Amino acid sequence: MGVIERSDHGATAILRICRPQKKNALRLEDFDELSDALVTADHDHAVRVIVVTGSEDSFSAGADLKSLANYERNPLAHLARVHRCARTLAAVAKPTIAAMNGVAVGAGLNLALACDLAIAGQSVMVSEIFLDRGLTLDYGGSALLVQRIGLHRAKELAFFASRLVGEELLAWGLVNSVVEDDQVLPTALDWADRLVDRSPTALALTKSLLNRAAASLTQAIDLEIIAQVAALSDPSIDSTLTNF
Repeated sequence: MGVIERSDHGATAILRICRPQKKNALRLEDFDELSDALVTADHDHAVRVIVVTGSEDSFSAGADLKSLANYERNPLAHLARVHRCARTLAAVAKPTIAAMNGVAVGAGLNLALACDLAIAGQSVMVSEIFLDRGLTLDYGGSALLVQRIGLHRAKELAFFASRLVGEELLAWGLVNSVVEDDQVLPTALDWADRLVDRSPTALALTKSLLNRAAASLTQAIDLEIIAQVAALSDPSIDSTLTNF
């Protein structure tokens, strides 16, 4: 039986990790299932936004190391399955929002960081717990941390496997907002509803421009010209564009 449950809220697909007995730790087959669910939602024309969340008291405790131990004879092949999920999430064209509750550690934290926006509850605890386990960062964490909080803070968080709680996540720049625990998913859905009203083409292009992070102003302008022409060519936008 799968652990990724999808439900729809209007034009928003909610992907919920449901393995609460293991704090939503993910086995290899669960990473595969999440990857497939992301692709299906991204290709679904009725879906405009994707929310990823957990169940009960956890977002995700990362990879289930006990299950991964069964695959130690071929670690590269099995890590490729974990990272396929990370690559899939990075390639999703639609906006993604992480609604974080409870525990988000290791690959679970990096899953949230890989989303475009992240909302956390007051009691959320996060950690790049890898070095405590004698492991190195994965699920794109080495890039995601540096992008979000800078090199030195990323090293501090990774080297010491620091535990951060609630408002500390906001202070470190790991999330966009911290809200009451019972308001995490409602807030994520409210943000999703606001994004649904945007031009999907312009939103996807804006996401792409920001993700590609042009190395220079000149390069950024060149890319913006291409994106703007594509956005203006979208027949779904109002042809009588007005100013504020």
